[in-house]
Amino acid sequence: MVSVNKSKLKKVLITIIIAILIFSAVSFTATKLIYDSIFPRYDCKVSEYPATLKSTISSRKKVSYPSGGNLLSGYLYESTAQSKKDTLIIFAHGHNACSDNYLWQIYELLELGWSVFAFDATGTCTSEGDSTVGFSQELNDLKSTLDYIESCDRFCYNNIALMGHSCGGYAACCILAYDYNVSAVISVSGINSAMEGVIGASTNYVGPLAYGNYGFLWLYQSMLFGSEMVNLRADRILSESDVPVLLIHGQNDEETPIDKYSIVSHKNEIKGENTEYFIRSSPNNSGHTNILFAKDGTADDQVIGKINDFLEKNIK
Repeated sequence: MVSVNKSKLKKVLITIIIAILIFSAVSFTATKLIYDSIFPRYDCKVSEYPATLKSTISSRKKVSYPSGGNLLSGYLYESTAQSKKDTLIIFAHGHNACSDNYLWQIYELLELGWSVFAFDATGTCTSEGDSTVGFSQELNDLKSTLDYIESCDRFCYNNIALMGHSCGGYAACCILAYDYNVSAVISVSGINSAMEGVIGASTNYVGPLAYGNYGFLWLYQSMLFGSEMVNLRADRILSESDVPVLLIHGQNDEETPIDKYSIVSHKNEIKGENTEYFIRSSPNNSGHTNILFAKDGTADDQVIGKINDFLEKNIK
């Protein structure tokens, strides 16, 4: 009788193990399919640039440099304003966007005397790559960009500031975990971490079930980027950094809600004294992307003014 019970128990355990393995295989496969569908290659749509921006485009210098196994395209915009500053702003774009989507912001910064280096991330527009890989790839690409600019002697600029939108805002903050000489950071609509950003994006596909696959999402990203990078969180890094940071967010942001996924949602956990906040609540330009734009499609003067004041105050 005892041996019969042991045999039945063994069969039950084997059945449970097989069921777990099948569930894990199916869940991991589903996770990979959903994840990869969030990060396809993004190619810019060709459009006619307004006359105001044509001189900005014609005068920029295009360069190429490696990030992993791909070549990235970067664009150096040097200000010719009389009040030209000794500062280069490195701009990191958001998900499903490219550097040219922010030409009005670049134009306004140039007019104020700030020079800008903008790049297309992996799998985006003029840069190589079959896909955009994931939110952590923007951090990898920003690291490669800083390495390249350092190798060019910073193009003779003494100060480096970082500015990013969405996942670019996450990268601009999380880069402070590494040994780079950065004078200031501006993050607009920034996600707090790659995991939070992916969970937020996944809920658009499968709703609350995304949280059930949290472990598989973490595992897959760790396979792509390493667990150390995946575990980086902007709120924790800002708490330990003495670099001045400006966090800009919209009250009506639906892609990275102000109360979840965003860096600002962790405001109470950010212990550093060098972080400033600018929250927009007006109905027409307090969303994820329109926070940067005026009604006519040009750069929002209030946001650009806030960025300029922040940089003037913190970069001497």
